[in-house]
Amino acid sequence: MNMFYLVRHGLFENVRNIMIGRLPAPLSQEGIRQAERLCDYFRDKKIAVIFSSPVLRCRQTAEIIADKTIPIRFDIRLAETLSAYQGMWYAGKQDPEDLCGHRKELGGEGFDDLRSRMMSFFNEAIKKEKRNSIICSHGDPLWCLYLGILNRPLTDEVKEPGENGNPEFLQKGAIRPFKAENGKYIPLDMILQDAFFKKSRL
Repeated sequence: MNMFYLVRHGLFENVRNIMIGRLPAPLSQEGIRQAERLCDYFRDKKIAVIFSSPVLRCRQTAEIIADKTIPIRFDIRLAETLSAYQGMWYAGKQDPEDLCGHRKELGGEGFDDLRSRMMSFFNEAIKKEKRNSIICSHGDPLWCLYLGILNRPLTDEVKEPGENGNPEFLQKGAIRPFKAENGKYIPLDMILQDAFFKKSRL
């Protein structure tokens, strides 16, 4: 039996209030603290390798978790969604993901594209990795990977996961552990940043 962990990057700077996409937005101070808590969590988990998106916020999260002791392998298949909306300014607090239906029309990726490349990575890397590992990526790609691992369909209901409306959607700085046993992949409960705060207060 071995474990692998889906990890979403920490909070990042977005002072211009734009769709960041793959642009190099660094972790915020709180994002750095989130990554440091992740580092503490993984310290005794015998992690052999971290697979990470090369996008800056994931790169920084992975490097903090690694603490110069765990090797990191960057893979473009773990990158954020390729979107025509990248760099666009938007008003309000909600990302304009209600435009998802137009992603492919404008030359971006749909959820089926995300699932395909994330599962390609999973089949080539994680299925062959017999040691404990971390996959550090972004919200929508990790959501598609999660569904792919569980062989759940990309129905209309799950194609619009939303940041706060779906309890299974991985939040920033959160962990989704999986237990790999006898060719099966069993998801464990999501570990949110709140849990790290509670632990630190004990």
